[in-house]
Amino acid sequence: MRTMLRAALLAAATTVSTMPAFAEDIAIALHVEPSHEMFQVGERLKKNIEEQSGGRYTVTLLGTEVGGERDHLEGASFGEYQIALGGSMPMTLYAPEYAAADLPFTFGSSEEARKVYEGEMGEALRQKVIESGHLRLVGLSVRNPRNLTSKTPVKTPADVEGVRMRVPEIAPWVEIWTEIGALPSPIAWPEVYTSLQTGVIDMQENPVDYIWSGKLFEVQSYVNRTEHVYSFFHWLMNEDFYQGLPEEDRTMIQSAIDEAIVWGDDLVTGNQDKLYEQLQEKGMEVVEPDVAAFRQKAAPAIRRIAEGFAPEVREYVLSKLGDE
Repeated sequence: MRTMLRAALLAAATTVSTMPAFAEDIAIALHVEPSHEMFQVGERLKKNIEEQSGGRYTVTLLGTEVGGERDHLEGASFGEYQIALGGSMPMTLYAPEYAAADLPFTFGSSEEARKVYEGEMGEALRQKVIESGHLRLVGLSVRNPRNLTSKTPVKTPADVEGVRMRVPEIAPWVEIWTEIGALPSPIAWPEVYTSLQTGVIDMQENPVDYIWSGKLFEVQSYVNRTEHVYSFFHWLMNEDFYQGLPEEDRTMIQSAIDEAIVWGDDLVTGNQDKLYEQLQEKGMEVVEPDVAAFRQKAAPAIRRIAEGFAPEVREYVLSKLGDE
């Protein structure tokens, strides 16, 4: 009987030792709605981490119920969340001298914009975000380019002159659209539909997925493919959490992030044409403006803004304007 009891206790002890004593939870804050593609990327990341860690980590996805983008970034900076998704805001908050990737009418593709995050320039950018925000940039998800929607077609800068246009509360964007001749008005995204409906503003600009999910086809008639911003979603990790991870777990979580981002990039780029078709089915007309004319009109403001960038960033931005 004693032999059997010892054997049973040994088996139980062996079973316990091979299972995690507890699962550590990773909170990921996402400032987008559950229907948004980036929330789907978050769900993919959750699945990856939980499976690849063998249950040693669980992941909780938090959305707009815990605040907006700035709330999430500040929460991750303070360690309330281990990972947060950011749009353009992280760069303007924590590394403004490197916040050039999403400068309107500067780059012609996501590949050109991504170079800001690469090489020595990218390493300096990452260090600045760590120093200022206590956050580590661990990944970039591609976004669809931003386009202008309107009630009348927009083909040249003259078509936006003196027109009230909604833009995000990003100072360089306001300055550039003002230079072009528009009357930019920073309005929170949840208020954009009503503002267009009531005539507070006449135009707005956003990626095609936002135009669709926000049902702007009900209050706007044209999608003008200015494609003036090629930007990214930023995946940011609390620096203390990162430093406290065992090396093998850092590698595992980074691998999970990398895979989720590749999956999400395919999803975003693959959906773009479909979204244009859906908008057209809802009655919107797609217009191909003279983008070169907009770039030329915006150039003086871009040059002024570039003066505040780090030297290597300024040089790269000016090279895209044709400056020596």
